[in-house]
Amino acid sequence: MAGSQDIFDAIVMADESRKMKVLESLIGMIQKFPYDDPTYDKLHEDLDKIRGKFKQFCSLLNVQPDFKISAEGSGLSF
Repeated sequence: MAGSQDIFDAIVMADESRKMKVLESLIGMIQKFPYDDPTYDKLHEDLDKIRGKFKQFCSLLNVQPDFKISAEGSGLSF
């Protein structure tokens, strides 16, 4: 049965590799985002891409992001 364990290990490693690729992509998108330029013409487009990548990463982790804004001020809850 060592063969089935090898297959399982390969599946787990492929899944972890995919998670890392998505995370690295998300980090890269965030790092390249022009925070200083409110007139950036692709602002909404890039934010939508970042949001989509974040949702993809949460899905791979089987996590439901929960964003809550309280009356006292804005805040995110994960």
